[in-house]
Amino acid sequence: MSSTSPVLRSIDQLLGLADGGDYLPDLLDRIEANNIEMRQHAQDYATAATSSITVKITQKCDRFGQIELVIEDKIVGPKPPKHKAVGWMTGTGGVTTHNPAQSRMEIRDAGEGRRELQIRNAE
Repeated sequence: MSSTSPVLRSIDQLLGLADGGDYLPDLLDRIEANNIEMRQHAQDYATAATSSITVKITQKCDRFGQIELVIEDKIVGPKPPKHKAVGWMTGTGGVTTHNPAQSRMEIRDAGEGRRELQIRNAE
C-alpha cells in the first residue's frame, strides 16, 4: 500500500513547519537584516565584512514514527575592526610616536609667509 501523503524533501520545507509556518519568514528577515549590516560594515570600514549563519535541527522520533524537530539558529554579524596604534620603544622602556631611528621633518614658518622644511635628528 503506497502513501499519498506529501513527502518533505527540502530543508526549506522542514524549516517551514516550525512555529506554524512563522519561523522561516522570520529567519529570512533576520538574514536579510544581517546582509544589510554586512554591506554597511563593508562601506563604513572599506573592507570585506564576514558573518556566519548556523542552523541546527535536532530530531526525535518516537516508537510510532512521529518525529519532532527542534530548530535553533544563530546569526553572528560582522565585528568592527580592532583598534590599532603604532609606536616605538625608547631606550628607557617608554613608548613614543616618533621612530627614534628616523629623522623628524617639520614644516615651520620662516617669516614673511615663507615656509621651509626643517630636519631634526632623532632624539
